[in-house]
Amino acid sequence: MEEPHDRLAIARRNAGFENATDAARAFGWNENTYRSHENGERGLRLAIAERYARAFETSAAWLLTGEGDAEAAPEPKNIVRLVGRIGAGAVIDADFEQEPPEGFAEIEIPYPVPDGAVAFEIVGDSMWPRYDPGDIVICWKVAQTRTEADGWEAAVRLTDGRRYLKTIRRVSKDRFDLVSHNAAPILNVQIEWACKVFGNIRAGEWNLLERAPRRSR
Repeated sequence: MEEPHDRLAIARRNAGFENATDAARAFGWNENTYRSHENGERGLRLAIAERYARAFETSAAWLLTGEGDAEAAPEPKNIVRLVGRIGAGAVIDADFEQEPPEGFAEIEIPYPVPDGAVAFEIVGDSMWPRYDPGDIVICWKVAQTRTEADGWEAAVRLTDGRRYLKTIRRVSKDRFDLVSHNAAPILNVQIEWACKVFGNIRAGEWNLLERAPRRSR
């Protein structure tokens, strides 16, 4: 009989991700945490099941109990997960990026974005004049290779765990400089993950949602 972790693996494959690594990287999840949910080492709480259900376009009820339809209506494409803040020095607040018990916040934006896009909120003036406090940066398209990210403006995670919003400049085979608009560059670092900036939404043009509504069937 299928268990929740079995259904999670099914949902991941149905969503087009060949393995757990691909899924975790696409959505910016901690890979070890996701693997522990999919292999059954850790149980699925409701908030976590809802997160995975939104990502894989299924239902939390089906993941947890097997009841209902494995294929749910997709999320409206102008609903995006808010998964971080960019603060002084253009550093992504890693504490905020750890999902709270109630799940990540979600926002409604004025135009559609690709599936899997995530949002970061600008705080402070370290990214001025390109971005103002309260602006939203939409990131989408995870680099499949480190060299692919050369020239991208992207949310970046370094091998030491630090996270930034920077423009990536390749300086050697596996080393990069990270450049921002109003902060000193970070030189000669190694990149673990990069997600390209898709666009930005000005402050006042996006709405914070308690929960993203689903389309009716």
